[in-house]
Amino acid sequence: MTMRNRLGISAGIILGLIFLAAGLGKSLSQTETFVIFVFPEFLPTALDKIIFRWLPRLEIAIGTLLIFNVAAKLVTSLALALTVSLIANNSILLIQGLGDKPCGCFGAAEPMAQYQLSIAGALYVDIMMLALGLVVLFCYQSDFLNIKPWFLRRS
Repeated sequence: MTMRNRLGISAGIILGLIFLAAGLGKSLSQTETFVIFVFPEFLPTALDKIIFRWLPRLEIAIGTLLIFNVAAKLVTSLALALTVSLIANNSILLIQGLGDKPCGCFGAAEPMAQYQLSIAGALYVDIMMLALGLVVLFCYQSDFLNIKPWFLRRS
């Protein structure tokens, strides 16, 4: 296994751990404070409830698949799409002057860690997640739809 491939696998595992922590934290708290939408009047109430219900599950699924490196490039593409939307949301909130407000990105995991992430801090984390996703896409040497986990492959 080359150093470049190891770098891609490592970046995928780190990105997966971040998504898994965020999804588990949100699913444990299940309060509507974890998502601040920029345009609440823009989104229909039904879509708002769908996002509230499925975002933690989607993050858990993305995190688990990335940790085990199952279809890593495909899952990373989905993770990057979600990350770009989070970056856009946090950027608009930052422009509106809400950068010091808590984001609740990690739900119940934030009080356990005794740290509260602000919207500005969440934007930095999102940019780091974007960089990790790009490392996975460009360094991980596997097919786009390869579903065999990294630990079952031969070097």
